[in-house]
Amino acid sequence: MAEYGEPLSERELEILAEIATGATNREIAYTLNISPNTVKVHLRNIFTKLGAESRTEATVIAVKQGLVNLPAPVDEGAEEVAAALHQEAVPEPLPPLAWPRRIALVVAALAVLLATVVAWPRASQAVQAPGDVLPPRIGGEDGGTSLVGDATHWSEMAQMPTRRAGLALAAWNHRLYAIGGEGPDGTTGVVEVYNPQSNVWQRAAGKPTPVAYASAGVVDGAIYVPGGCTDSGAAIATLEVYNPTSDSWSEAAPLPTPLCAYALAVYDGRIYLFGGTNGNEAFGTTLAYSPQEDRWEALTSLPDARTAAAAAVLNERIYVVGGYAAGRELNACAVYVPEEDRWDACAPLTIARSGLGLAPIGGWVYTIGGGDYLGFNERYDPRTDYWTAIDTPITGIWQSPGVAQLDSAIYAMGGWSNDYLGLNLAFEPLPIQLFLPITEG
Repeated sequence: MAEYGEPLSERELEILAEIATGATNREIAYTLNISPNTVKVHLRNIFTKLGAESRTEATVIAVKQGLVNLPAPVDEGAEEVAAALHQEAVPEPLPPLAWPRRIALVVAALAVLLATVVAWPRASQAVQAPGDVLPPRIGGEDGGTSLVGDATHWSEMAQMPTRRAGLALAAWNHRLYAIGGEGPDGTTGVVEVYNPQSNVWQRAAGKPTPVAYASAGVVDGAIYVPGGCTDSGAAIATLEVYNPTSDSWSEAAPLPTPLCAYALAVYDGRIYLFGGTNGNEAFGTTLAYSPQEDRWEALTSLPDARTAAAAAVLNERIYVVGGYAAGRELNACAVYVPEEDRWDACAPLTIARSGLGLAPIGGWVYTIGGGDYLGFNERYDPRTDYWTAIDTPITGIWQSPGVAQLDSAIYAMGGWSNDYLGLNLAFEPLPIQLFLPITEG
């Protein structure tokens, strides 16, 4: 498995050199006499080792590190080579064209422009998420590619019956509850229950209010789903509660303000929400809900406002990671100490991510998905305050999957990757092995 910072192999250097020329995967495969799928696997490793999010970024990193050389001008003086990296060569002036030729070129240019406009949605689409405070759904011909067979710790399970992104995923009583989200037909309230032991899905009572960009928290056997975004992009304040035993829904105290795209974590019997949006602006608020008192409380705000972040509890701390603000993804990491209502800093992600999932397991915090281009996932070690790259089951675009930890595995379901996904993927880290000395006697 590739690791961040690991040297590139000879084959990877060859592919990186082809990337720098702008070659497509098919062109690279033809040139190097390998399959396009093999190219994709090498690309995944290249992005992981370089810490790159895209082909362009990989090329920039490669040039800076001297791994590839861009074509230089005829005069290879140092100043001219440096200038060639920052500006285009100025061509020699051409003699003026005759008027008939000029008119023909203008007509041809207009035709090309018209064809581009007509074909644009098919060539590269950007489906805007509700409001402009959330990351847009990016699409194009280079969408996400499933590499489950090559990722040693990932397994593909029975797919969700309803494909969607921005869903809430909750774990309770050895089951996973996929709630709501956004699919091809818009926002949904569908609830589907997955049993990992039988690898079978069942339908449950639908959520009364269909929402996307919501999360779920479990307290005392009840699943709480605060707020969320509706089809119109507006956030709601409703708190709906699902009872798995009776397969029924009820309402509890509403949020102090409409909210969606927040980060959620459950700690010591209380549900914590961080950041989010009302559909028009991003917030940095911290809210805590007590099911026993059926009451919300405002606490010390995040260091900065953000949406589409993720949160997870580890060692009596809540880690709030990534997010989206001011039109860009964030690599921010902050630690909330509930017992003291205070914030501490933690090392930023290797790459900026929004619409990611976060889950703790084995003393680590794992990021899953998020971002316009994904080459790897990451895990955080609180002992060293350091992020390291780990394998991903999908390279490319993978936005807003539902992520939850159940027993010894992390599950990632659905998401957006040029289309709404129904994938159900399980990640199970290798167990830590302890080697004890053998003594005689």
